[in-house]
This record gives sequence, C-alpha cells and structure tokens, in this order.
Amino acid sequence: MEWSNKFSSFNSWKGLTYYENYNQIAGWLENKLPPPIECNLDPIAECNLNCYFCITQRYLRANRDEVGEMRKLPFDYMMRLVDFIVGWGVKGLCISGGGEPSLHEDIEKVITYASGKMDVAFVTNAVHIRESLVHALQHCRWVALSVDSANRETYKTIKGKDKFAAVIGNIRRLTSIRTKADFCFKFLIVPENQYEIYDACKLAKSLGVQDFHARPVDFERSDIKGAKKLDLDIKEILNQFEKCHELESEDFHVYTVMHKFNPEFHVKYDYDKCLAAPLIIPILTNGIGYLCVEHKMEVKYSLGQCYPDPKDILNWWGNDRHRQMIKDIIPQRDCSRCIYSEYHKQIEAITQDRMCRNFP
Repeated sequence: MEWSNKFSSFNSWKGLTYYENYNQIAGWLENKLPPPIECNLDPIAECNLNCYFCITQRYLRANRDEVGEMRKLPFDYMMRLVDFIVGWGVKGLCISGGGEPSLHEDIEKVITYASGKMDVAFVTNAVHIRESLVHALQHCRWVALSVDSANRETYKTIKGKDKFAAVIGNIRRLTSIRTKADFCFKFLIVPENQYEIYDACKLAKSLGVQDFHARPVDFERSDIKGAKKLDLDIKEILNQFEKCHELESEDFHVYTVMHKFNPEFHVKYDYDKCLAAPLIIPILTNGIGYLCVEHKMEVKYSLGQCYPDPKDILNWWGNDRHRQMIKDIIPQRDCSRCIYSEYHKQIEAITQDRMCRNFP
C-alpha cells in the first residue's frame, strides 16, 4: 500500500487534471506549447550539508564551473520573475535546489510575495530556519522537510553533518504555529537507514507534521559519484511500510511511494517518450531555464537565458529547438528514474483517447 487515500498529492493520477495541458503537448509538433504548470526555482547554489546521494553533486561541488559564476539569484529578479510567471499562467512556484534555499537571505520575502499571487512550495533540509522564515513558510501550500533519518548517528552518516538536533527543533517550531501549510517529513531510503523507517515515521508523527513520505533513493544516475544498483532489504522495508500505515490518523498521513520503481526498488522504464517535460520549467541560479528538473544542471539540456529579463523565456519556450530536444530524448539512454514517468504515459494515452473522455 502506498497511501490510504488515493486522491493524494503523491498519486500520479493527479496528472489527469492537467488534461488541457496534455492535449496541447500531445500536438506539440503543430501547436505552441502551453505555459508550464510549475516553475521550479533554485535561488542559491550552496548547501550546508554533504549528502552522499545528492542528485546535484556535480552542480554544487564537482563541476561548479558548469553552472557559472552567478550562484545566487538577486532578490529583485526573483520578484520580477514571480510577476512574469503569474501573468504567463504558471500555477505553482516550487523553491528548491540545486542548493539549500533557506541560505538565501531574502527567500522569506519571495515566499511572502509569491504566495499572495500563486501556490508556493518549499523544499528544505530544515537546518537553517530563522524566525522570519518560520513565519513565511506558513504561507506555503506545502513544505518538504528532508530529514532521511530517525536518529543522530544515522543522520551524521548519510548527511555528512551533525545537525539532527537542530533539524528536529526547527520542525517543532514550524509545526507549533502551522496554518495552511502541509509539512511533510521526507525519508529517502538508503542502505544506512532502511531499518529505521518505522522509527522515523513515529518521530514524524510526534513532531506534528501532516505527512510522512518514504521512497527508495535513485542511486543509478550516471551523474552521481559511485552510482550503482543498491541492494535493499525489500521484505523488511515493506514490513515497516505496513506498520507506518497503522500510525495514520485524520491529521497524519503516510505515503510509501513505490510506483515509480520496479518491485526491487530499481529504476524501471515503462514509457517510451519524454512527453511531460513541458509541465515544469526549472530555473537555476545562473538565470537559465532547463528542459527538465532531472537534468537541470546539465549544459546540453539548457533551453535559454531568462536573466535579467524573465520575459526572455517567451523567446525559447516551445520553439523548434525546445520541441526537438523533447523529441530526441530516449529515456533508457538519457534518463534514470523519472518523477514524471506516469505523466508521460498519460499524455501518450490521451493522444489515442483510450479513456473515451466524452463519455462519463
């Protein structure tokens, strides 16, 4: 079981609510691409942890020159970007990284401003949560708290720093004044923490978060140092998943997400084409937009510059080069686990109207 309520934010079925976008994307050879649903924004390319499984290792450490000299977006630019994407028709702004977004000294101002115009989400390791940010995060639609551990020792081992106590304290501060935001305790399963999933779930519930989310790590990416298939104790993990779901209540929800992996928690390819990339526009600290969040730090997947003028996005979004890049993607060759795998399949199905949409 992945969730008790199938109408959840982690169920890829929600992609079917993007039907109008899907319909336009499906005809992308003839039609102009619609605006993306979401803008994924990296405000700063720095981090205060050293997670060995980080998918942006090359962005943060190994190939710093690949991104360029501008490793922090100016505050005034982010405000202008918000105004532009709202007018363009983008629905959601996810502030994440590339880095740890709380390290940007003005990020709470961006959250407060943007949340008055659109839905805002925030992804953080919760190490550096100053008081002004505690209050700003209450305006988010959801906040992902990347903890990945149930105790101090495991945290130090996989995150590279002794910050567990600070993180737990900061989460308690966030949930003590929670308003509309959904706070989610995120647990990425790696060999070092695979036997403490249930303990982490109990901890999450005691902290007052609304959601606990666990899924296996994707360590098969070619751009991760030491990439390989990990051998996990699947039977024990599934046993812990079952126990976690027993902790659910009206105010605490458990999501044990498995559908994007095969039964052994390895990467699977059950789609042939990359069709869902236009649902999102990733923008990095260098002021460049990229094809996909999974490739957002790779030069060959850069779409175009949108700094200092966000309106420059319109010069390259949906142009011939953009569409050809989508067409040229071969998932088995170019991609590892894709967070949009189900969306690719849904778009392909819609082109053939397999659901007979006009007949309820």
